[in-house]
Amino acid sequence: MKTCPHCQQEKPLDQFYKRSDRDSYHSWCKSCKHESGKRWVAKNKDRHGELTRSWYAKNREQHLANSKAYYEANKENYLEYFYARQERTKLATPPWVDRKESRAFYAEAQRLSAETGIQYDVDHIVPLKGKTVSGLHVPANLRVIPSSENKRKAAKFMEAHHGSV
Repeated sequence: MKTCPHCQQEKPLDQFYKRSDRDSYHSWCKSCKHESGKRWVAKNKDRHGELTRSWYAKNREQHLANSKAYYEANKENYLEYFYARQERTKLATPPWVDRKESRAFYAEAQRLSAETGIQYDVDHIVPLKGKTVSGLHVPANLRVIPSSENKRKAAKFMEAHHGSV
């Protein structure tokens, strides 16, 4: 057992990170370190971005190998998500939709990705599974944007940025 000086709680050793530089444990518990890290990232977004890009540039091959190994070990989770998303898209597509119009957005994303070397995605302006509102899989709700922007947006609808759809 060990007491975290931050939260003042006594916890088992598995609730503390093991130090890599010596044979001991960090003083703060995992949850306190996690919260501290989240606060630092929120206050230092630009610096965090720089550090992340720098780390990735130095560790790209190892990161990709780790990601591939993680995918292989957890393939069923990825497949479950893939099929759930496929089903959500199917349910969110009204029968009157011209699928050729929708496919044109995906073709445009592929074309832009190949032409620019930057990954482009098809974004649902109003997400199919949003917290407050859910949209349809229709051409009026689709747009082609860089993948990095789509990841930042996640499944959020930002009415101020898009107006009404």
